[in-house]
Amino acid sequence: MRPLKSNKRKNRKSNKRNLLSRKKVINIFQNKKFLIELWQFLFFSTTSIFLIFIFSNQAWRPISFDQIKITGLSGLTKNDIKKNTSIFYPRNLLELNPKEIESYLIKKLPIKNIYVTRKFFPPEIELNIIEREPVAFAKRIFSNNIEKGMIDIEGAWIPLQYVNNSKQNSVKLTIENWNSNKKNDIILIIKNSFILHSPLQKIKINSNQEISIKTEYFDSILLGSDTDRLIEQFNKINQLQKSLPNLLINTKVKVVDLKDPSKPELKIEKTLPRER
Repeated sequence: MRPLKSNKRKNRKSNKRNLLSRKKVINIFQNKKFLIELWQFLFFSTTSIFLIFIFSNQAWRPISFDQIKITGLSGLTKNDIKKNTSIFYPRNLLELNPKEIESYLIKKLPIKNIYVTRKFFPPEIELNIIEREPVAFAKRIFSNNIEKGMIDIEGAWIPLQYVNNSKQNSVKLTIENWNSNKKNDIILIIKNSFILHSPLQKIKINSNQEISIKTEYFDSILLGSDTDRLIEQFNKINQLQKSLPNLLINTKVKVVDLKDPSKPELKIEKTLPRER
């Protein structure tokens, strides 16, 4: 019986030792975990404080035009942007309002759209500009003087100085006596000019606010003071262009009156017969 008791005692002692060793392992593991978490906390806290310091230092530092990055320029130049943004500098990044810059430049320059973003690392302002695309030359009365410029497909005025030569050379359409009251009518004519069999060359507005156009085939086509029947008028122009050469001999059409497209009127002049 005694050997049995000794075995029990030995087992109890070994169990106690195992429990103690397990506790030690657990304590060591917990200490390591604590140290790792402490290290992570200190690392991220230090990094955050460092970044906040850099951010505040950069955000409150005044920036100049040299720290502006501009993309999308064509007719406009960096100098044009510099002149029109001088009121915003020197300011720090936090004081600069991107929306304020966007709305201001759209009012001052022929810009269709603009996206302004701030960057703190490194500190800079990015301007992504979309310029207006000219579709016609135009003349208008401005401050009792005749001003030359161009317009885009929305009827917005573009000073010639902001259009590069290649774009100017590619535009063939001209508008005489442009005014904002007739903007919608003129834009409607331009957008539907693809219907015409003969290319549109000129749009003219007279003193009575009546509109006439010139095509490659007809010198003058009177449309009237509005464009309510524009599509009907354009279809009639195509019909006349097709039929007139066979109807008129030794004559030239000077004016086509299409104020009432159902009753077109022609003003013609005699020409000398061609020698055979």
